[in-house]
Amino acid sequence: MAKPIKITPVLKGEDAVNFYTSLEKSDKRKVSSDTILTIRKDADRLKSLFKHRK
Repeated sequence: MAKPIKITPVLKGEDAVNFYTSLEKSDKRKVSSDTILTIRKDADRLKSLFKHRK
C-alpha cells in the first residue's frame, strides 16, 4: 500500500536564499546543441517504437 505524501515544508532564511540563488544559476545555464540533438534522436526512436505496436 502507498504511503501518504507529507506536506512540503516552507523554505525560510538561508535555505530560501540558497534555493533562489541556485534557481537563478540554473536558468542561466544553456544546454549544448549536441545534448539537444541526442535527446531529439532518442525521442524519435521512442516514437517510432510505439507507433509500430498499435
